Amino acid sequence: MRKLLFVMAFSLLAVACKEELAKVGQAAPEIAAVDLQGEPVKLDRWKGKSVYLNFWSLSCGVCLAEMPHLEALSKQYADKITVVAVNIDPEFTPLEGVIEKQGVTYAMLRDSLGMTKERYLVVGTPTSYMIDANGKLVKKFIGSPPAERLDELFAETARQL
Repeated sequence: MRKLLFVMAFSLLAVACKEELAKVGQAAPEIAAVDLQGEPVKLDRWKGKSVYLNFWSLSCGVCLAEMPHLEALSKQYADKITVVAVNIDPEFTPLEGVIEKQGVTYAMLRDSLGMTKERYLVVGTPTSYMIDANGKLVKKFIGSPPAERLDELFAETARQL
């Protein structure tokens, strides 16, 4: 009986999560992350703007190297596109020193439970998505895209608003 209940509960959970997987061309799954003060954050915080969702980790040198460029883009396109970084390191990993050293002012979130990472099918960092102002996933990058390609993507996305 106990085994049957476990199987039923697992099946219900699997069905409930099925619709929450990221796929370019479809609606962006909700994020399950918190800001650096521990407050829950949802995508609707940036409703009406496009979102560049960037998954990163402290052990990823490429992630750290792309932060200054993302910072510049976040300022240049602040009225139309929001850069949102989602750190996937364990909950108590200190991030503040790195964020300060990098001069990052864009939104910084933690995915300590790994739910957002799972929903967005993140296997390694950096992994990034562009979400349009209507909440649709329009582009996915595995690894760091060349700076020129990122510049083009932000300019193209901003023109569409």
